[in-house]
This record gives sequence, C-alpha cells and structure tokens, in this order.
Amino acid sequence: MATQKELEAKILLDPNYSKKDKGLFKIAIDFAKKVLINKKRISGDTLFDHNLRAGLYLQSIKAAPEVVSAGIVHATSKYVPERDLHDAFGKFGKDILHLVQGVEDITVIKNKNLKLTAEALRKILLATVKDVRIILVKLADKLDNLADVDVLPIDEQKRICQEVLDMYAPLAYRLGVDKFKVLLEDRAFKILNNEDYNKVSLFLEHSKQDRDSLIIDLISDIKRGLKALQVHSIKGRSKHIYSIYKKFIDRGVPLERQYDHQAIRIIVDSERECYETLGFLHEKYEPISGRLKDYIANQKPNGYQSIHTCILYKDKRVEVQIRTKEMDEVAEEGLAAHWRYKGVKGEAQFERRMGLFKGVLDLHKDSSAREFLENVSVDLFTDEIYVYTPKGDVKYFPQGAGVLDFAYSVHEQVGSRAIGARVNGQFVPLRTKLNAGDVIEIITAKNQVPGRGWLKWVKSPRAKQKIRKSLKEHKGLPAMRYSTFKPATQTEYDTLVYSIQFENAVCVIAKCCKPIPPMKIAGIVTKRRLISVHDVNCRQALKLQERWVPVQWKEQYNKALKFSVMAEERSGLLADLLHTIANARFEVREAKAKLVNTNRSECSFVIVPQSLERVVELIGRVMKVKGVKTVFFD
Repeated sequence: MATQKELEAKILLDPNYSKKDKGLFKIAIDFAKKVLINKKRISGDTLFDHNLRAGLYLQSIKAAPEVVSAGIVHATSKYVPERDLHDAFGKFGKDILHLVQGVEDITVIKNKNLKLTAEALRKILLATVKDVRIILVKLADKLDNLADVDVLPIDEQKRICQEVLDMYAPLAYRLGVDKFKVLLEDRAFKILNNEDYNKVSLFLEHSKQDRDSLIIDLISDIKRGLKALQVHSIKGRSKHIYSIYKKFIDRGVPLERQYDHQAIRIIVDSERECYETLGFLHEKYEPISGRLKDYIANQKPNGYQSIHTCILYKDKRVEVQIRTKEMDEVAEEGLAAHWRYKGVKGEAQFERRMGLFKGVLDLHKDSSAREFLENVSVDLFTDEIYVYTPKGDVKYFPQGAGVLDFAYSVHEQVGSRAIGARVNGQFVPLRTKLNAGDVIEIITAKNQVPGRGWLKWVKSPRAKQKIRKSLKEHKGLPAMRYSTFKPATQTEYDTLVYSIQFENAVCVIAKCCKPIPPMKIAGIVTKRRLISVHDVNCRQALKLQERWVPVQWKEQYNKALKFSVMAEERSGLLADLLHTIANARFEVREAKAKLVNTNRSECSFVIVPQSLERVVELIGRVMKVKGVKTVFFD
C-alpha cells in the first residue's frame, strides 16, 4: 500500500491538471491532513489516507479540479464545528463546501436507516440530485471503502456489497463512468460470491495466453490494413469478471461456451474514420450476424458513443469497439470527462445529460416506496430513445416506450385523455411503440378515461404511476400490476408491403422487377398463397392482370428491414455506404459485403426504419454513392 507521501506526490504530479489546479490540490491536502491525520479507520490506516485515495480515483477519471479537491477533503466536515464550516472552507470557495456537505448528507441519511429501504434509497438519490458531482465523490469514497471491506463482520460486508451492486454500480453506469462501474462490481462480487468469482477468475487466467496471442495477431493484421487512416491506437481489452458471470446467470451461457472474451478497441481520428474502419473490418473478416450496434448515430443517454461489432478471426469471435479519442475519454470517464470540453464544444449537451439523471428522480416523488425502487431500477439500466414534439423539442424515453409514454410526459391530463396520435403525420393507436426520431402529436377527447389495459402499453415510470393513480380515482381500486415478459426471439424481417384485402397474407418483393418505394405496385396471388409484389409496369405482372390484388407500401414498420445494394467493386465501398446510412440517422444492425464477380459487389444491410418517407429518403441517398447501380429489398 502506498505511503501518504507517495499518495500526495501522485496527486500533485498528475499531468492532466494545470499549475493552478495543483495549487488547489495542495491547499486541500494540507487542510485534510490537519483535520484527519489522527483519525483512524477500522482497517488501521487514517481517514487522511482514505481521502487521498478518493482524490486519486477522481483524478483517474479526469474529474474537474473542484471535484478532485472535494474528494480529498470529503470526510473533514463532520470534524469541523458547523459554525466554523464556512470559515474553514473559505480558502476553497462555496462550491467545494457544497459538494462535501452533499456527500455527508448521503451518509447521514444512510446511517438513519441501515436496512436501506426504498424510502431511504429515495432520500439518498433526491439528496444527490442537487448536484451530480456529489455522486462522483461518493462513488470514489465507496470504491476505496470496498478495498478493505473484509475487515468488517461478514454480515456487514455482505450488506455493503449488495448495496454497491444494487445502487452504486448502477449510478456509475448511469453517469457513464465505466471505470468506476467495473471496479465496484468486481470488488462487491468477490465478497458476495467468492466461489464463483474465483471460478471465473481462474478460467480467464488459464485461457489468457491463448487470448493474448490471438489479439496480438489480430491487431497486427488490422494495423497493416488501416495504414491510410489516422489510427491513434488499437488495444486488446478484457471483459471484467462480474460481466462474464452475469452473462452466465442471465443467459445461461457456460464459461466454456462464451466466445466473446476476446475484444479490441480501435481509436481513430474522426467520426468518418470510425465508419471507414467498420467497412474495412466487415470486408476483410466475417461479421457475426446481429452484433452490429451503432452508438454514434444512436448515442446512449449517458453520453456513450461507439460502434460495436463482432468478427470471426481464426474461428474465434472477437468483439470490436470503434470510436474517436474524445468518445473514448467519455466512455471511460463518463460525465466527469466533459468539464474539459466546456468552452470548446459548449455546455448544452453536458447540461442535458446532467438533466437526464435528475429527471429520473423528479417523476417518482408521488409514487409508493415499492414502485419507486422498481422504477429507479428500470431507469438506471434501460437504454433510451429520443423523439420530437411538433415544435421540435426533444424528449427521451426508455427503449420500447409508446405513444402513451409521450402523452403523459406532456401533461397528466393529455395522457389521461389521449385517444391516439399522429406519428410522423400518420394516425396511430395508443398501443403504438415509438422509434428514435419520431415526431409525435397527441390526439385527445374530453370524455376519455384511462383503461386498465393501458399499463401494458407503457414503459416509463411516470406514465405507469399516473395511470395507476387515475385508475384508483376512477375505480376506487388498486391498479393491477402487469408482468413484463421478454418477447420471443424473432428472426424475421419486416416487409415493405401489405395487402388491405388480405391482412394476414405474406407479401414478398418479386425478383423479376424488384420494385422499391415510391414506385406504383400491384400484388399477384401465387400458387403458394403468397402475394408477389411487382412494379405495375413489370412485363410478368402485365401478363397476369386478372390476378392482381391491391397492395400498398407500409407507412410504419414493427421490425428491422433488410436491403441490398449492387455496385461497382471498389475499395472503401462498404465504408461509404455505412457512412451514408449513418448520416441519414438509421440504426444499422448488420452490414456485409460479398464479391459477385470481379467488377460487381453486393452489400447487404439490416436497418431499423422509422417510416416509408425515411426509407425513400435513404434510397435516394444510397443511389448517389459512387458506383451504386441498384437498391433492392428482400
């Protein structure tokens, strides 16, 4: 364990901070030493040592200077008389005192309720909402406490570690501080389930040599192919122990059958080069179907941006993350990283992300304790989508949210009186799910009241709570709880066309003419009882006009769409197409390329569409890419 002098030196020599910052750190260190040097912890070291280590944890995520300083002095306030606090912290300024008092507020509330009921959790979170930076300091404090939690009685160890997994690790995730999340989870897991922790650890240790050799070879192979790009670094990365264990528990995948422990991260210079790198990887190696995630075009609510894919190399699955240097800093350090970009890229995005976390808490003030705990768990773990109001304002919802979630976000009365909505100009029923980028307008009626079935159609805690409240008022009975079941896996893709006359019929695009929107189309009932969809000018279709049935292009889609592009073979084709699709703000789930002949390539994509209008727009953009001949849908 490092000595006090070594800890102080590390803080004061950190190259990421200015001379002025280090001057503030020196004042904080001297003050903490004066107050805490003789205060012993149960582990045997002093509170001063603990505070220094908390400061170092905050420096490791490049937190703002005032946050690091608050970490260094965070345990001092309870040893300074309240009447002297402002004088004692005068040399730091009100900001640091505010952060320190916020951390102490959490401790006081917890000590009043060691069993950590839902009410206590609510108070703790609402205490921190005043300033998200307080949470960062508390996470650093908790991380250092976990390092020597084994000196406590076993029951106390278990309680603290369960609290970490239930509360603090999710907070770290929500703020995007992956470095803290990993440490918190692995340290807590080691105490809570030492046997399984050791099993996973030994498995990783035994397979380390083979993994390292594979990654070294792959990195060398990729570097040779990416010479033209400004690649900052390519490095292997290990999945942490708790995440591997969770995969076993959640999905039932044994350790020996988890093939994605191998992973690399590629850091490039620009967003465009991210897509060029993805194109190179999918052309050179076989991509694993269904594993492409574009978090650059579809940024996570905690600020995370990256492209994820999975490829086969030497018959082994390797996960690949592609991002810029700035994206990497945000991914590793979370919201703490953004203080460095203030004045460079503006504070609007940073403030919106802070607001996301605060919004999680405000909407639960009227809910019961049990509902609050359930809802916070949902909010902390769920990815979000964004949609627009008719005026262009952005609203954020959990993945899978629907029209009613939007309605209740506008106002409780708007939600309760909703009878439908216009999504991108098209009328849709209340059960309709939202897609990223939708423009939503709610339609209401004065005599409308919520139905019990509405609870099945909403995802957001606010909507659930308001519907339950309304049901109690109208019925005088407690609202029924609906269990949320995981939907069955569906591999089928959506189709572009439907038949009004035969609602349940399967419509397939004819291979002879391969019509695309917005062409005029006709359906022909085949002997296999399918409806084959043709261009109305197709020669084959014109021969069978007596068998035509009316068909239409779908306005909305419930599943992903698969489409292909035929183009002249050239270097960078797939990358250019991916970049075009990403610029059109479509989520890409799969991307593949194959050589049809020496001069022609076929690139296939699985996308998540929002509307027919957007599909038509995408076709227009893709057709402008150099060398593209045709676009067709399967």
